[in-house]
Amino acid sequence: MNLRAINSRKLLIGLTLMIVICVLIFNVFYFSAYYGFVQVNYINSILLIPFVALIFSFGMLLGNSAKSETAISDQAFELTEREREIAHLILSGKKNKDIAALLFIELSTVKSHINNIYKKTEVKNRRELTEKLKDQ
Repeated sequence: MNLRAINSRKLLIGLTLMIVICVLIFNVFYFSAYYGFVQVNYINSILLIPFVALIFSFGMLLGNSAKSETAISDQAFELTEREREIAHLILSGKKNKDIAALLFIELSTVKSHINNIYKKTEVKNRRELTEKLKDQ
């Protein structure tokens, strides 16, 4: 797992915790005793602004992570749908046995797809494939 993925996970966990805290403060501490309705006042409004900002930043972060998944499909390598799927699993660090189990295919089939991916991308191993697909 690379440093970028670790930092993204820490950021996601931090944002999630901040959202939970904002929700708790907004709903628990300032919850009205009048039939379960929230009273809208200046404190609730002040807490709502960072909550909405956190939701938007969380969505933007997730949107950026989705771009890396679609990067392979935009390449000029002419990979098939299954080869792109296997390439994504290789990029996420899965081993051949794990890929076979996830996709419900034989290990030999996974190896055949990987060899086709290597030929089409003109690489010799997973490290080169990862570098080539991450760079573009």
